[in-house]
Amino acid sequence: MKVGEKYIVDKKQFLDLLISLKSDYDIIGPKKMADGEVTFDEISSTDEITFDYVNEYEPLKRFLTPTREELFQFSGQTNNFNLTPPKDINPFILFGVRSCDVQGFAHQDGFFSGAYVDNYYWARRNKMVVISMACNVPLDTCFCICCNGGPWLDSGFDLQLTDFGDRFLVDVGTQKGIDILSKITTNKATAKDEDLRQQLMQACDEKMVPVAYLAKAIIQISNNRVKEELWEQFGAECFSCGGCTHVCPLCTCYDVQDTMTDEKNGVRFRFWDSCQYCGFTHEASGHNPRGKTKERVKRRFYHKLSYAYINQDGHPGCVGCGRCITVCEAFGLLDMAAVVKRIRRDGYMEKQTDNAQAQS
Repeated sequence: MKVGEKYIVDKKQFLDLLISLKSDYDIIGPKKMADGEVTFDEISSTDEITFDYVNEYEPLKRFLTPTREELFQFSGQTNNFNLTPPKDINPFILFGVRSCDVQGFAHQDGFFSGAYVDNYYWARRNKMVVISMACNVPLDTCFCICCNGGPWLDSGFDLQLTDFGDRFLVDVGTQKGIDILSKITTNKATAKDEDLRQQLMQACDEKMVPVAYLAKAIIQISNNRVKEELWEQFGAECFSCGGCTHVCPLCTCYDVQDTMTDEKNGVRFRFWDSCQYCGFTHEASGHNPRGKTKERVKRRFYHKLSYAYINQDGHPGCVGCGRCITVCEAFGLLDMAAVVKRIRRDGYMEKQTDNAQAQS
């Protein structure tokens, strides 16, 4: 068995294997809750696993960077502090992760291993096994094909599954994946199996509704061709709620806060923040370089789509999961697909006007 190879496994046998690993791992997977919503939670039996989902409302980056994470406890007084690190977490398997979230993990990996390696992040990342699930049917908000975010991937996972009904086509991504898959009976995937997967993925592509013209928006933003009037319009429409950043698998903004439990003891926490909040860039001097909503929206899309950041990160700041479409309170005007479409349309209209003036 080698990385890059593909195998066919019986679905029931694979799921039974997954549960059998509970002695070594916490098993987290898609679970239908009492209210009918599907969320990724700890799984104790195969009966709890649902396949009736696409992606969860909340991004799975929370398993690597929790919304509120204890960094350490401190006690003592000035120049005589004792620091107590948080408890180690158990190794865990994330089962059924969609491709868009897998791509999100790759981005988080890069961010938390830049100039400074974040030990808190990597303490979790190194204990995580990713068993992803290619999408056969998208939501009507999905546009991953516009961002190379899915519906299936060539890398980034330990194992990638494609659901064939009573069996899985399994792509082996890492040695971690080999160690798990080698515990059950497998058969080499045939060309016919790979053709079937291609047909399923093509059918998924054709069902996607939103279209995101990223390439045109990247050109316009990178060359500072988006008119200030359009940014003003975006700013007037934005509620600064931060919803788009909190549900985005790639966003990494956070803040750090110390909380005292008594006069000598306290806890330092890290928690999610948002560049769309007015106070995010508020400086101690009182100056705020992005006090206006327009400037915050502009910064968000510059970070997502400018060539400067694409060159730095190796990809645009979007995986096409569509969560921002779901949560945007501006009636669908400021999600990624909507904004890049409006930037493209505005650039087209400006070009038409220039051509008309040149001809006259």
